Amino acid sequence: MENVLITTAASLLLLGSAATQQSEDAASRWAETPGVTEFTGRLTIRPIQVHDLMAQGYTRAEALEINQNATRRAQQWDYQEYVPETDETVMVIPEGHDENSMAAWLMATGDYEYVEPDWLCYLTDTTPNDGGFGNQWQHAKMKSARAWDFGFGDGQFIACTVDTGVDLDHPDLEDALISGYNSASRRSQASGGDVSDINGHGTATLGCVGAIGNNGNGVVGMAWDIKLMPVRCTNSSGGSASLSNLTNGARWASDNGARSVSVSYGGGTSSSVQTTGTHLKGEGSLLCWSAGNGGNRVSGSNHSNVIIVSASNQTDDVTSWSTYGPWVDVAAPGESVRTTTNGGGNGAVSGTSFSAPIVNGVISMMMIAHPSGSPNEIEQLLFQTCKDIDAAGEDEKSGHGRPNFFRAMREATEAEWGVTNTIALSGPGSGQAGSNVSYDWTGAPASSSWDFRYSLNPYGSVIGGQRANIGTPSTSVGSGTNSGAGAGSITRKLPNGARGLRVYVEVFANSAGTTYDSNMVILNIN
Repeated sequence: MENVLITTAASLLLLGSAATQQSEDAASRWAETPGVTEFTGRLTIRPIQVHDLMAQGYTRAEALEINQNATRRAQQWDYQEYVPETDETVMVIPEGHDENSMAAWLMATGDYEYVEPDWLCYLTDTTPNDGGFGNQWQHAKMKSARAWDFGFGDGQFIACTVDTGVDLDHPDLEDALISGYNSASRRSQASGGDVSDINGHGTATLGCVGAIGNNGNGVVGMAWDIKLMPVRCTNSSGGSASLSNLTNGARWASDNGARSVSVSYGGGTSSSVQTTGTHLKGEGSLLCWSAGNGGNRVSGSNHSNVIIVSASNQTDDVTSWSTYGPWVDVAAPGESVRTTTNGGGNGAVSGTSFSAPIVNGVISMMMIAHPSGSPNEIEQLLFQTCKDIDAAGEDEKSGHGRPNFFRAMREATEAEWGVTNTIALSGPGSGQAGSNVSYDWTGAPASSSWDFRYSLNPYGSVIGGQRANIGTPSTSVGSGTNSGAGAGSITRKLPNGARGLRVYVEVFANSAGTTYDSNMVILNIN
């Protein structure tokens, strides 16, 4: 997430000229680490304590006066709170100053024990305890640990690989498995269809999607906690399958609840594959298909409703053996990736066969984060959050690039929270620092009270099915009463020092004890 601006409706006193000079001369001490600790536009301040001042030779009366004057100085500007238990003030930085300049000016008075940013702190990376996780380079490359801060799955979402079956007793898969299908015999598992792994390939692909995480065993899929549907497409020990069995298996999976399906076979250029992808999209699902391992260029067959996946390696290059062409949509790790293997273990495998289910797993998690998103919306979010790894822009080897799991989850989460709710909020998505921005809303209860808020992040709490606020902190910059038509508006000035920052704004209404909220507008400040 970008740095976030705190705006305020309060009038702020200006710093004196001496303070300004000190601010300009001060060397920057504090620096943000995006996604770890970021500025909030506030400082936490603690004066030198009375007992410490007395130890320096001041009388108690003198020490009390110094301490109290220091607190009053910090509170002459807008402040969020005073914490009596620790004698700390959390102050809002006045317009025209930042964390470094304000801290330097206050510390130069000699009256403070510390002046530090009130950091926006993120969850630390969520690292599973599975022994093989450290050997799965794909997770480090795709920033999986940070992506999992947004969740591990929901326990009900169904993903599928159409492949050679699955090791039904694999300790990293068995608890996630649901009843599947054998498309070679056209028989569901419930009706006696055999889905046990006839070749070993299917166990590996299904583990790429959703090997169970944090169970102290083996490896981890892109999703920790989802349902895995095995569809076996062949009864041949060599693993070969007819295209009609592949497409039948994909359709059956979608017809029976799988939202994300991958096929790790050749044949992706077929028109029938596009028709199958269209069928799946019509049911709210997405189809991924491996590009192939021939190292050759394939022209045409640029299917709009199938995600074609080539393979990348640890240096973020597309592998020399990966089939390419204008049909490729994304590239994903596929060289020496570690996953589940037949017989209960795990090992390293290579091929676009494993790149496709890795993308399957990312899509599964995005759909969980953005349940109201259509397949086309999820697909576009996947493409736009990819890291460009080959020729600039979309290219024939990597398509849109290599998925960044963290960015994909962040954008999917923000997209879900931007869905319009009860109140329709409209206004600019960008504004100039030092200029006014105005927002209007409709759809609130007639003559209800309103509260307009900004937030440091889009991750708010949910109460009774509605967001009660849009993050921590979530601060009001205006309130009032809606018109009889349930409409209102607000205008606020953006501080001069806010260029390049982002805030999240939303309006709430309250009527008879019921809270109504609007869609969120992301405001980028130029």
